Amino acid sequence: MNKELYLKLITDALGTLAHQIEYRNSVNLYDINIISEDFFRDFLNLVYGYKLINLNIVEKNASAIDLGDTTKKIAIQVTSDNSSTKIDGTIEKFIEKKLYEKYDKLLILIITRKKKYRKEFETKKLFSFNKEKDILDNKDILQYIKDKDTAGLISIAEFLDRELSTRVNESKRKQATEIDTIIELIEYLSNNRGIKRDNPSSPPDPDHKINKRFEKYADFLKELYKGLVTLYGAAVEQAFETLGLDEIKTLVIGMYLKDISDQFLEEAKGNPKVALENLTNYFEDKLSETGKKYDKMAIKFFLISQTIACNVFPNGGYKDEPVST
Repeated sequence: MNKELYLKLITDALGTLAHQIEYRNSVNLYDINIISEDFFRDFLNLVYGYKLINLNIVEKNASAIDLGDTTKKIAIQVTSDNSSTKIDGTIEKFIEKKLYEKYDKLLILIITRKKKYRKEFETKKLFSFNKEKDILDNKDILQYIKDKDTAGLISIAEFLDRELSTRVNESKRKQATEIDTIIELIEYLSNNRGIKRDNPSSPPDPDHKINKRFEKYADFLKELYKGLVTLYGAAVEQAFETLGLDEIKTLVIGMYLKDISDQFLEEAKGNPKVALENLTNYFEDKLSETGKKYDKMAIKFFLISQTIACNVFPNGGYKDEPVST
């Protein structure tokens, strides 16, 4: 009876997490995905006895894989995208980076739910990949867990209770703090637009970062910036000083914007014009929740100014081609 109780607790916890991720992703809310790599690293280490490390800590946005165990030579991609295209892309990058020389097995963990895949995935015979066994979701993990003894189930249940409640709540708190700060910035811009600049004719992209990252859309982005800079340019500069945002807080805001904007850009299939509009609407909705007045063009200018600073859409429109910023 104890074993059945703990198995139910584990099943409920994983089911809740999968549904939260799936439903939030459906409305462009990706904050919960941030916890997935570290969470699943520790979870899989506990369940399977792996010694996985989060490769994105070692190498930001590591290609092809998120977790790796060099002892057992297992590599894992953690994703909420269950499409065949995502799996194909992961395998292609795994081959391109010659990761099969370091890892014998590639696993793809779908943190929502996997599909019934009909196609065969091409590995060029460089490593074995079984779509039935090597594409996993929480149901596959549960099938493995159910055979553990009571002590093992208790350990897993306690881990899930502790980690999910702690990590999810921490993620929510961090996001709320950063959004509040951005809301303050937008409020300041809305109330102080039209401040005179010392050098209003300065070029919008002096280091050509926009051209490097978005050659096709560079003219659109720079013209949008030039059209709004006379209203909001100086206000952005003064906002950070007036609101007392130190270097650390500014860095945190930048990191947050990089993560969330990259997700919107991916959703827009690399089109910054679409992604910028969707990201503007996202922050507009957040401002509306506060019941305060807002200026949509102030939001857009803030985001375009942060695009030039490489804090918004930092990786450019083509994820397979890293761009130095």
